[in-house]
Amino acid sequence: MEIKTFEIYAPVRNTINKALGVVVKVAGENITVQPVSGDRLTFRAQYLAPATEAEAASLQDLVTRLKLEEENRLKAKTMKADPALIREEFEKFVKHIAARYPKSAEAFREFWGELMAAAGDLPGQTWEMRPNTAKNPGPVLKMFNQETQKWVYCLSLLAGWGLRMEIKKEFLPPGTEALFPIDHAMFGAGRAVELVYRDFTPERRKPYADCVRVIYAAVQDKPNVPPAP
Repeated sequence: MEIKTFEIYAPVRNTINKALGVVVKVAGENITVQPVSGDRLTFRAQYLAPATEAEAASLQDLVTRLKLEEENRLKAKTMKADPALIREEFEKFVKHIAARYPKSAEAFREFWGELMAAAGDLPGQTWEMRPNTAKNPGPVLKMFNQETQKWVYCLSLLAGWGLRMEIKKEFLPPGTEALFPIDHAMFGAGRAVELVYRDFTPERRKPYADCVRVIYAAVQDKPNVPPAP
């Protein structure tokens, strides 16, 4: 019996329950499908059929979203290896803020410079850009976790009209909790602060830059810290 073949992003219909979806992975007879809602499911190819023209049209938005997610995933992977691309994405991010809130973008750029002076401006190692998603765009500072032996996100900056910063509790220096008064951020793993730029003067910014400086000074004192991948 000849095995049915499907291409990635092909609109398909489950022949048993008539549910529609889009092919996201093919492994021989096993076809993984992203339905319109819910988690991905894997079926044997024999239980799937190409969607009709009308059904395919109803799945076009899902196909577009899946392609964009894959494009962003590949872009993020490439950016991690190319500091120039990371800087380019950062500039796009700041310009996007400036288009709506010019003064906020200016204040954010000043603060970012202070953070770079504290952490070290090494794109791909001390910081990178999150994948360009609508959920959490923006730059993140990275830190080496001694227990897991992996580079992980330390401080996330979600910038727009105002600025929200989220920091992993494991990296927060003792006595600095008041700088991040919102507890249970990052699904309980971090603390956060929400700031308004007009009140974020150099004097108020300094404690945050000092906090980052302490964090990175601590990791520099640790032996055998590998470069970020």
